[in-house]
Amino acid sequence: MADDSLAKQLGRLRVRAGNPSLRDLEKLTDRQGRRMSRASIQDKFAGTSGLKMVQVLALVRACADYAHSIGAPLPPEDTDEQVWQEKAAHPTPKNRHAVEPPHEMIPKESQDQKTGDPSDLEALIPPLANAGMDDIANLARQGAGQPLETWLPAVVVALGHAHMDYQGFLNLAAHAPPGQIVKILESIAEDGPENIGNRYFQTCLLTQQPSEIPKLLVALRRAEGELSFWYAHNFVDAILGKGDWLGGTRPDLADVLRALRAATLKDDADKLAENIGLHVWPRITLATAGAIPEAFLGDRELILHAGSQGGPHRLLRLIDCLKTEQIPGIESHPTLEYLLAAVPKGKHADFSRMLDDAGMQSEAQRLLELETEIPF
Repeated sequence: MADDSLAKQLGRLRVRAGNPSLRDLEKLTDRQGRRMSRASIQDKFAGTSGLKMVQVLALVRACADYAHSIGAPLPPEDTDEQVWQEKAAHPTPKNRHAVEPPHEMIPKESQDQKTGDPSDLEALIPPLANAGMDDIANLARQGAGQPLETWLPAVVVALGHAHMDYQGFLNLAAHAPPGQIVKILESIAEDGPENIGNRYFQTCLLTQQPSEIPKLLVALRRAEGELSFWYAHNFVDAILGKGDWLGGTRPDLADVLRALRAATLKDDADKLAENIGLHVWPRITLATAGAIPEAFLGDRELILHAGSQGGPHRLLRLIDCLKTEQIPGIESHPTLEYLLAAVPKGKHADFSRMLDDAGMQSEAQRLLELETEIPF
C-alpha cells in the first residue's frame, strides 16, 4: 500500500477515534517516547511525506489512547499492530485519487458529512449479514450517498432492538452538520430503545470540533420537538459524563468554553464552568482552568471557585492533585491560595478539620487564618 493510501487509512482511524487534534497527537506520541511534531503529523496524514513503520504504529497507538480517554475506545481490530505492520510493509499500487485531508480541514458542508464516507459504511455492513439482517444490510448499502437522516436512524434502531452494536453507525453520523444531527437524534430517540438517543447525542458532543458545539446547542433549541429541548437542557451533564451519562469527558473543555463565549451563550458557558469545578476529575478540572490564560478572571475563576464550593471532599481532592501533579498553566501557590479563599463563609472550621485529618496541616491552618482576615 502506498504512503498516500496508508495515510488515508490513518486519517479514517483518526476520525473514528474522535478526531484528536494535532496537539493531542503530539502529546500522545511524546508519552510513548516517540514524539512527532505537529507539522510532521500533519504531513503524515496528508500523505506529503513518507511513512515509516514506527511512525504508523505511534499514530495508531495515539489514536487508540485518545479514543479511550474520551470514553469511546476503538475496537481491537482497528488498532491491531500486526495488521498495521503488514499494511506498512507491503505497499499496494498508489491510489490515483487525492488523499483525504484531516477532518478539521474538510468543509463543514462537505458531502461525506451529509451522507457518510462510503468506505466506512461498507465496513459496517458484514456484521448485519452475519446476523441474518439482510434487509437492514440492504438498507445501509442503498443509503450510501444518500442523506444520513433518510436511512441511518432505521438501521440504528433495528440494531438496538436486536441488541447488536450500533456505535459504528453513530460514529458515522457524529460529524454531521448540526441541523442534520438534530433530525437523526429525534428519529433515533423517538423510535429506538431507551438510551440509544442519549448515546448518539453524547458521541456527537465528545467528537465534534469545539466550534461546532454552540451550533448544535442552538440547533436543538430552534427545533420544535420536546426531545430536542430535553437534550439541550441536558447538554452540560452529557458533555461532562455526569450522572447517568457515562460516556466520559472530553479533554478540551477550555476550547468548548471559549466557543460558547464566542457565540454569546453566557448562561451555558457559566453552567459548564461551574460544573467542571464541581464534578470533573480533579486533573481535568485544573488543566481546564490552566488552559484559560487570564489568571483568576472569567472561566478560570468560575471553575476554581465552584471547586471550593463543592464541599470539603472536593476541595481535598483538588488540593491533593495540585500538590502531586504538574498542571500546565497552573501555579501551585496562588491557585491553592485562591481555592482556600473561596471556601464558603462559615465553613472554614469544617473544611480545616478534614484537611488536617488528611495530613494537610499547613493548608488547614491557612484556612483558619483566612477566616479571620478582613477582605479587601
